[in-house]
Amino acid sequence: MAKRNWPPDEGFSGYFHTDRPAEDAELTHVEPGTPGGEFLRRFWQPVAMAREIDDMPLRVRLLGEDLVLFRDGGGRWGLVHRNCVHRRAPMEYARPEERGLRCCYHGWLFDVDGTLLEAPLEPADSKLPGNLCQPAYPVREYRGLVFAYLGPPDERPPFPIFDTYEIPGGEMVPFAIDIECNWLQITENSIDPSHTVYLHTRSYGTQFFETWGEAPLLDFHEREHGFMFTSTRRVGDHVWVRSQDLLLPNMTQGGTVSTGDGKTPRAFARSGYTRWQTPLDTRHTRIMGWRHFNDISDPFEQGLDDPAVIEAQEIGEIRARPWEERRRNPGDYEIFLGLGPVSIHAKERLASTDRGVAMLRRKLRKGIRALAAGEVPARPGGDEFQPIPSFGGDTVVRAPKPGNGGDEALMREIATKVTDLYFDGADRSLAERRAMVADAFNLG
Repeated sequence: MAKRNWPPDEGFSGYFHTDRPAEDAELTHVEPGTPGGEFLRRFWQPVAMAREIDDMPLRVRLLGEDLVLFRDGGGRWGLVHRNCVHRRAPMEYARPEERGLRCCYHGWLFDVDGTLLEAPLEPADSKLPGNLCQPAYPVREYRGLVFAYLGPPDERPPFPIFDTYEIPGGEMVPFAIDIECNWLQITENSIDPSHTVYLHTRSYGTQFFETWGEAPLLDFHEREHGFMFTSTRRVGDHVWVRSQDLLLPNMTQGGTVSTGDGKTPRAFARSGYTRWQTPLDTRHTRIMGWRHFNDISDPFEQGLDDPAVIEAQEIGEIRARPWEERRRNPGDYEIFLGLGPVSIHAKERLASTDRGVAMLRRKLRKGIRALAAGEVPARPGGDEFQPIPSFGGDTVVRAPKPGNGGDEALMREIATKVTDLYFDGADRSLAERRAMVADAFNLG
């Protein structure tokens, strides 16, 4: 029997909303040959924490590919396809040697770039060594994380170094969190600062700070490589401007974590974390990154050596909780999984607070289609000598509420001024950028 033409927003209309639209494959699917997967492959992606690798290879998954990560006897990193090019033996059982990785099945030895160095059971005059390669990818270890580039070799970009990596006296603690859902619905959570009001504060009590329950004024700034956006709140006699970076396709940096309550005057306190929502495949994600500990973002004593504290701060709560506790105090993790393995965009009804999410999807789609048309994606360049400027952080200004009802205008004026200072000082050192903000607002 055909369904009646019922008004879509009329009460008790559940029967007429049981359709199952297709996934937004262009944005969410990441396997080889998919539009989104090809786009993600043009960027360096973290694949593991260095401490996960011992003297044996590690089987890993990245962008729908089964791979093996290893470090040879010379300390060089390698990342190869899981199955040996010879007879498809699983390379996680291969043996790292002084130079390269030796397959356990027939003893073929491959260099870190995949070049076959030895085929010991073949004739002495065999042409195989030097002329055959195990599929492999470039690898870079940096501050405890191992990154890989899975795109075309001739399009490999420089490994990006951001200014938040170079804070004097700071420490960066790597972490990894596995979540069974699509990478995009986790990434979108980062550009949806409005959710902190209810999910993390008003719905079931304060998970971070009570000041997060104040509805923020939002402003989004699209940039060549992604977005910088601000959430501005009134906290007593202070105006708190919290800024975040989201760089395409899946890298985010936010403000401070353990001290981000907006109650203490601060001049551009820098990001408390850097993280990637790394797709293992379309339905599995690994959040990887660093927690930053230093004197201008989060102090060292805040859970520096406690992975559970870092995990709780990164996704809203520790995942290994009893069901009864989770259902009465859900966090980001419960939302990520509750959206389904791949959130169905066609079933959503976006509203004004979803402006960041809509902007991100448009920019991703534009980049994916530009790549398909032959354009190389814009990617930031930077190194240890000239790191890439970023904008995640917190500025808290003393600015008592005016008595004429013009508080929103005052808050927006301060947010605009802070943002302009961040952008104007982008080519300066961190100390100079912070001094610019301090001087502008008499923060001392």
